Amino acid sequence: MSRVSLLPMRRTLGWSIAACLLVTTVFAPSAAADTRKTFCHLNVKTPVLKKTQNSAKCQFSQFQGNAYVVMYPASRSPLEFQFPVAQQGLTYQRANYEEGVKFTTPFLTLKVFWADPGTDRKF
Repeated sequence: MSRVSLLPMRRTLGWSIAACLLVTTVFAPSAAADTRKTFCHLNVKTPVLKKTQNSAKCQFSQFQGNAYVVMYPASRSPLEFQFPVAQQGLTYQRANYEEGVKFTTPFLTLKVFWADPGTDRKF
């Protein structure tokens, strides 16, 4: 008799576990980086590499606060920039704007625009 009364409880427990797994899977945070196509403007504070006169196509990725930017200037190979969150305030400054993000180091300023800024490259 106890076997018969446990059967509905096992089914209910099984469905409860399945429902919990489904809810956990659906609402669990994604481990993938947030990546999008953007436009960039680079201003380098050395005579070796001049600033870009036009905005270039870029790819912006962010994962757990760490930002990665790949810039595709028309006249040269891609430029890669890494901005680890642990270095923010130490080796670079980050400013978020509605139009994009600006990264500033002692050597460069990189502006990332969510949409093509055209000739207006100001935040």
